[in-house]
Amino acid sequence: MATVHRRNVEIPGVEMELLHGGLEEAVRNPAPLKRAQVILHMAAVTHSENPSEYLRVNTELTKQLLAGCLPSQHFVYVSTICAHLDGGAYGRSKWMAEEAIRGSGLDYTIIRPAEIYGSKDGEGIDALVAFAQRTHILLDFRYGGSVKYAPISMQDAAHFIAEATISRRHAGQTYILRADHLCTAREMARSLRSSVRPLFVVPVPVMILRAAKALGLPVPFKRDQIDRLVLPKTYNSAEARRDYDFRLQSFLDYLMQREKISAGADPGR
Repeated sequence: MATVHRRNVEIPGVEMELLHGGLEEAVRNPAPLKRAQVILHMAAVTHSENPSEYLRVNTELTKQLLAGCLPSQHFVYVSTICAHLDGGAYGRSKWMAEEAIRGSGLDYTIIRPAEIYGSKDGEGIDALVAFAQRTHILLDFRYGGSVKYAPISMQDAAHFIAEATISRRHAGQTYILRADHLCTAREMARSLRSSVRPLFVVPVPVMILRAAKALGLPVPFKRDQIDRLVLPKTYNSAEARRDYDFRLQSFLDYLMQREKISAGADPGR
């Protein structure tokens, strides 16, 4: 069973009942959810200038959803690798939701994906790559050195979420989904130069972003997104590999295979 708000949900080979509405509707009317064997919770506020909105939706509504679950149900929660007290307002709200799930007494699976690429949203690392394609400039965010990324593809993330939801091989687990190799902007540039020429890597100190945001300048980041950007990615995917044989395609190989764009080509292609 899935409650859908803006998009439909489909897991091949699984019989699903779709309920239209948001997380608030599911909390107000929990009766339909009691028919489900598994609750897959993927709803979240991800970009807000109001820190209290993260807490209200991501933490408090999750707690209310947990309160309406049956002891026999398996609760699958899609969190974030940034779920941490130092992960900005968004990361803190997800971390507190995780803590509520762990203390709920339910069988649960928590999934923490890293940066997602290859989606249709054009956000995050996809936006960084798209900017490089348009402008031939790849931004190298600096915070005690180049910021490092551990991205996974939308396809790999979706496959793991579906597998963990259907198979339920181990309950009470938190799985990290991230690339084994942390890459920097310069490594990304080496791969992108097979299709984007010329390409210049431009250092951007994170403290400049913070200052610009504090001054109210038009920066394409929410305040807490900067906190997420610089959070150390010290986790690994060992448990996901052990329990579900989690394997993923290389992000740098993905960049090398993108459509070629040269200085004389239309960067909007």
